[in-house]
Amino acid sequence: MGKYQFLHTGNYVKILLHNIPEIPGVIAKITGLLANCNINVLTLRHSVRTVEKGDIAFTVSKDNADEAIQLMESNKSEIGASEITVKRDLALVFIRGDEIEHVSHFISDISKAFSEYDVDFDSLTVSADGITCILPDDQYNQAMHAFNKMFVDDPIISPI
Repeated sequence: MGKYQFLHTGNYVKILLHNIPEIPGVIAKITGLLANCNINVLTLRHSVRTVEKGDIAFTVSKDNADEAIQLMESNKSEIGASEITVKRDLALVFIRGDEIEHVSHFISDISKAFSEYDVDFDSLTVSADGITCILPDDQYNQAMHAFNKMFVDDPIISPI
């Protein structure tokens, strides 16, 4: 198995905008509002619920969370969101590997290892570079132990 790197950083907040209209430009509107206030988005996920409605979830640093929440609340009707919910105290875990050949196998292995340590990740995103997991910050140590058990060939563990 190739070398893998397990990167972690904490203090994130996820903001979920519910029942957004499925029309072009909504994500541009949301990210434009955030960009105008210099609020950086760590992750963004768009989920389609029906032909007409979807949800948008994004994570921001804890330092920018209150401002981002207020910004979304004050523009809720313009965005078209029916509801806004917030999840606090989240962490990001990024697993990067030199040779992730079979992504579905790798995701399966990571998910199994995390479940053995009761790590309940909030979201999982796969890219060519690796896997990004958003999880409760208090479960980071369990995730690290799961990762170490899975990769016994001295993985590199470092903060982002």
